[in-house]
Amino acid sequence: MLKKLLKYDLKWCFKPLLIFYILAIFFSIMVRLIESFEQSLIVLIIDKICCGVVIAMIVNILINCFMRNWARFLRNIYKDESYLTHTLPVSKNKIYLSKILTAIITLITSFIVIVICLAIAILNKDTWMILKESLKQSAIYFDSSVFSFILVMIITIFFEFLFLMMSGILGIIIGHRSNNLKIVKSIIIGFAIYMILSSMSLGALLVAGLLNSDIMSLFHNIEVSSNALKSMMLVGIIVYAIYNLGIYFIGNKLLSKGVDID
Repeated sequence: MLKKLLKYDLKWCFKPLLIFYILAIFFSIMVRLIESFEQSLIVLIIDKICCGVVIAMIVNILINCFMRNWARFLRNIYKDESYLTHTLPVSKNKIYLSKILTAIITLITSFIVIVICLAIAILNKDTWMILKESLKQSAIYFDSSVFSFILVMIITIFFEFLFLMMSGILGIIIGHRSNNLKIVKSIIIGFAIYMILSSMSLGALLVAGLLNSDIMSLFHNIEVSSNALKSMMLVGIIVYAIYNLGIYFIGNKLLSKGVDID
């Protein structure tokens, strides 16, 4: 049953996202093709317009990824579709898990499409050499391989975006346990969860700094050591992983206690 739930959740969320994916890739290809022509004033103007569209599409992909997941959760759990959802022969745990898996899958897919678009629009022989050299230098600075450096960066960024998504979902769950102004309270609570836990992350980094002088250099020195940055990213990954798991289990627990349908 989880597979069917996931199928319909993904279909609902991907329906508008696919349009933005296609448009973003199309205009990225246009940028690459236009920049291969002789640069005249008209070509330059068209190129700038296409670049602007690519940036707009990337922004829309991220915004719609978040909004569609939050909207799906709201409509499917608390609004019109909730009457059908809660009559299905499936536990609330699986319904909730399907929504979280959908959020993770759509977020990963959006990240991949954005990277593809940037690669198509920006990367050429010159920029590739610059990027390759920059990655090598960064990897040397962090005393790691290029692959490890990229992997850590991707995981850190993904966990932070997932944390924002999860904060919004938990905000919806808590906000809809009240009797009035549920949407407003959901937004405020979701934002508060994100800000409070983000502040706690800074506090965790400070505590880690008390135990590690390299990390403490982040708060004092202009020039930060590679060990300090590596430690900061490691702490960030651990903290955001804990936050995401914690929010998942709290949301699951609250949802299992019952739902007040609007």
